Amino acid sequence: MLTILTLTLLPLLLYITSSPTPPPPSLQNTAIHLLIAHPDDEAMFFAPTLIALTSPSLNNTLSVLCLSTGNAENLGPIREKELIASCEILGVDRTRVHSFDHPELQDSMTKTWPATKISEILSQHSPSVIITFDESGVSSHPNHISLMHGAEEYVSTSGSGTKLFTLTSVPIWRKYAFFLDAVAMRWLAGGEGKGVRRVVFVSSWAGYVKARSAMVQAHVSQMRWFRWGWIGFSRYMVVNDLVER
Repeated sequence: MLTILTLTLLPLLLYITSSPTPPPPSLQNTAIHLLIAHPDDEAMFFAPTLIALTSPSLNNTLSVLCLSTGNAENLGPIREKELIASCEILGVDRTRVHSFDHPELQDSMTKTWPATKISEILSQHSPSVIITFDESGVSSHPNHISLMHGAEEYVSTSGSGTKLFTLTSVPIWRKYAFFLDAVAMRWLAGGEGKGVRRVVFVSSWAGYVKARSAMVQAHVSQMRWFRWGWIGFSRYMVVNDLVER
């Protein structure tokens, strides 16, 4: 009975709380680069953002830069292909999905990546907007956190006027609140005051199904038991809030 009630109410709640307004002008008609560390970051953490910003009505050119192949378990070539498949499900053209295999940027839970190398890669793509993790990296992964520092170095030294948005890390009780966090986050769309420039994306039920498919159908090599828990409970599957730096 509880399962039936959940399946009935979830689409309704996600419909009610889904992003009611378009993103600001800075996220329309522009070249956006999503900067991630590993294949599957785009689906596990940024799916609501990708689904929203690839809408044809916004006229964006959206690219994904994945700075490693996720080769910690020698699955790099497989995970590169999975990344492309996932991005296509989430609305990104396969020709705009780029992964890198640089010796200084290897998948590691203990390694901080050099900001200068990340900035160098960004300079080769000339982004107008960069979207990446914040200083906590959602999961405190050092590779995630390194991306923000590299992006900040690029923005501060390139002189290109590139805008930087970072994905907000939240406490664990909110991280696994799933669609319930969408109810609260809807009211933060457009900023919280105190100089915070915040953009909130809340997926519809169809968006959640698409994000789930990106993980289950594309990232087959990563679908272990705990991934199912993430898909079923993580607010990042349905909610993204970005802060402009």
